[in-house]
Amino acid sequence: MWTGFLLVILYNLIMEFSILVYNVLFNKAFLKLGNLTEKYKPDLICLQEVNTGKQNLKTLNKYGYSLADFANSFINFGNIYGVATFYNPKKFSFVRSNSINLSFSLSEVVFTLFQLILGLKKPKTVLRTDLIHLPSKKTLVVCNSHLIYIASNALRISLIKQALNSLNINKKSPFIICGDFNYYPYSRRKLELAMKKFGLLEATKNILPTIKFSKDGKYEQYNLMQRFFIKLINRSRIAQRIKTDYAFYRNLRFSASERVDSRLSDHYPIIASFKF
Repeated sequence: MWTGFLLVILYNLIMEFSILVYNVLFNKAFLKLGNLTEKYKPDLICLQEVNTGKQNLKTLNKYGYSLADFANSFINFGNIYGVATFYNPKKFSFVRSNSINLSFSLSEVVFTLFQLILGLKKPKTVLRTDLIHLPSKKTLVVCNSHLIYIASNALRISLIKQALNSLNINKKSPFIICGDFNYYPYSRRKLELAMKKFGLLEATKNILPTIKFSKDGKYEQYNLMQRFFIKLINRSRIAQRIKTDYAFYRNLRFSASERVDSRLSDHYPIIASFKF
């Protein structure tokens, strides 16, 4: 009896894996990511706004992680930033990856102009990575996303749909799409319905907020225009409801998710656990 019970526990432990999703704020939080990885030991790490320099990306090697791939997003003060996906080679093996090019619409051009005025040069980036879960031999597809900052939620939903359609993933394959969607707290139902059409459920539904702007600029570096808008946000009720970081999944069993109260970035790190 006890042997069977222990085998079930062992099986569940082997089949479970966790993923860390984190916008590291121009690489600032990345430099101290070791504390998080040592404590929570995520099997997959999806980062946004990480410096994609070769030496910088090697930082996580000493914590036992391998780089799957990265995709560049923008240049800021001579440094290139983007999204990067890492994995635990004891739990996963890398198969392939590719970044997805999303087409521009007329409305997006307008929002891009607003971004330039505010000094926010952050285009959309979506990185697909295929990995094999070694214990189960199943292929997992992970989509690491960083969507346009200044835009309407309707445009972001359109971009998500475009990305999911272009991925052309087998509907039976285990799949996670996560990252900084920059989706603000209105039209929430529309996001859920859009994901539902692709058979996706949210693993981060219980988490709110995922972003917190500091009042003294301790974590962020704002220009004059940005500081003005941040002050307006902090004085409103919206500040307690800002959720831009998400994780959606399908063909996996959801275990749990949590927001880690780490203040190394203007975003909170999120960890979600699943089972095959």
